[in-house]
Amino acid sequence: MRKRSSTSKRALKFVFYGAAAVVGVLLAVSTAKKKGKMIKKGGKKLLKKTKLAVKSAKDKLNKRQKVILKLFEKEDKITNEMIRSVISNVSERTIRRDLTFLEERGYIEKVGKTKGSYYILK
Repeated sequence: MRKRSSTSKRALKFVFYGAAAVVGVLLAVSTAKKKGKMIKKGGKKLLKKTKLAVKSAKDKLNKRQKVILKLFEKEDKITNEMIRSVISNVSERTIRRDLTFLEERGYIEKVGKTKGSYYILK
């Protein structure tokens, strides 16, 4: 068996990684074309969710806070009752503390002040 020279190994690596990069770009472009309609319609919402994911990785959120933020993937507005139905093993006060924390950090915004209040992504 013949040994390959170090220059041919480097050339082979270069070709392999170059091809992988090209394939990755082509996949990204084709996915973007397929999702183009969705991006046009929900681009702002998608951008908010992406920023939210990056920001939540920086701040160390607990499980409950992550669950609350996940609810926004399904709903645009979230009420205290909706959160209590999903997170049932903690007190109402703890949920309010988590909501206040998320509001202070700029994740969500509270709309209203009484029983009819709800939360939206900021």
